[in-house]
Amino acid sequence: MPDARPARRLVVALHGYGGTGEAIAGVLTAVGGRSSGADGDTVIAGPDGPCVPAFAPGGRAWYPVTSHAPVIAQRSREAAPAVAAYIERLRRRHQVSARRTCLVGFSQGASVAAAVLVHSGVCDRAVLVCGRVPCGDDQAAASRAADALVVTGGRDRFVRHDDVRSDLATGYLGARARHLVLPELGHEFNEDVARLTLAHATSDGVNHDE
Repeated sequence: MPDARPARRLVVALHGYGGTGEAIAGVLTAVGGRSSGADGDTVIAGPDGPCVPAFAPGGRAWYPVTSHAPVIAQRSREAAPAVAAYIERLRRRHQVSARRTCLVGFSQGASVAAAVLVHSGVCDRAVLVCGRVPCGDDQAAASRAADALVVTGGRDRFVRHDDVRSDLATGYLGARARHLVLPELGHEFNEDVARLTLAHATSDGVNHDE
């Protein structure tokens, strides 16, 4: 857990199946660090999913592995309240507003991050990497003014571009969602993705006071 100094921004990263919060936050920290300056710091944190995955000893998961979109949507919504509560605690601890809070999700973490973004007010920005976007009959929640960058990889063997485009076409994330395809990216959260993520998380749009 980071210290309790006030921060300029907060970035919360959700790992994929078999990963850990420490690992994904570590990639972001290695690229961007905890940037100190006159405007304060960017705090980077990563919680662990609640499940112990059957196929990845030593890692964690947000829900049991599945490839069925309706199940992904349901389990992501079920996991979202605990993540939102975690973010809210960090926001209070570091005195960061929702406008300066970015939620990052990879693989399973992407679907959970999308559900948090849509169904809570704890953050206004997200980066979703190599994961499905939940959809369903509750799209009215997407009327919030949230800003989502959705990233898929040209070499990803698990998440297809067409499936993600179909997810986004439902309007679940609202009109501001953008889809970026990285041709050389596999199913991974690497340093290039981390740089892109931090650029989105700390761009001018999150620097204005509420």
